This record gives sequence, structure tokens and C-alpha cells, in this order.
Amino acid sequence: MENENKKKEHEENQLKFAQQHMANERTYLAWLRTAIAIIGIGFLTVSLHLTIGKSHRISDFLAILLTILSSVAGFGVIINAAVQYFRKRKQIQEQRFHSTHVSIIVGLLALLIVLLVAVMYIFVQFMHIEENL
Repeated sequence: MENENKKKEHEENQLKFAQQHMANERTYLAWLRTAIAIIGIGFLTVSLHLTIGKSHRISDFLAILLTILSSVAGFGVIINAAVQYFRKRKQIQEQRFHSTHVSIIVGLLALLIVLLVAVMYIFVQFMHIEENL
């Protein structure tokens, strides 16, 4: 009887352990999707900028800068996601937990910079279009 209880308890612990690992993998995949979207912002910006056809020195610079920054930020998110995945994997195996607030703050700052450049690009582009009207 005691053996059966230990076996059931072991199976329940294994299930919880597997669920934690699967959640870690889902989080990793979500970060990868986010990184692809961030990189896509840069390529979309250049594509739209070239499609508009009206070029201005400042808007050209901002479009290129936005592409570079979004690519760097996206690749940074991919690297951070991999590092966090392996850290969480180790923590799950050791049955301990540590918050990842530093990487969240760094990622937030990088994305705010990309957003700021995107807003500047849109502002300059619309100012340039209004001047031509």
C-alpha cells in the first residue's frame, strides 16, 4: 500500500515537472515570435519607405536607423530568450525560482528606443509629405 502511494506521488511530481518544462518552452517560443515581429518592423519600415518614393535626408536616415535598431533589438531578444530558457530549465531541475527583472528592464529600454525612432520617423515623414502638398 505504501509503495502504491509513493508511486502515485512520484507520477504526480513528474507531471508537475513536465508541465513546468513545457511552460518554459512555450515562453521561449513566445519570445521568438516577439523577436520576429520586432525584426519585421524594421523591414516593413524600409519597404514602405521605398514604396512611398518621396525621399528626404532625415526620413532616409531614420528609416535606416529604425531598421538597424529593430534588427539589433530582435536579435537581442532571441539571445535573451535562449539564455532565459536555459536558466529557467536549470532552475526547474533544481526546484528553485529567481525572477528575471534585469532582462525585462533591458528589453523594455531597447524596445522603447525602437518605438521612439519609429515615432520620429512617422513624424518626419508626415511633416515632409505636408510640405509637398
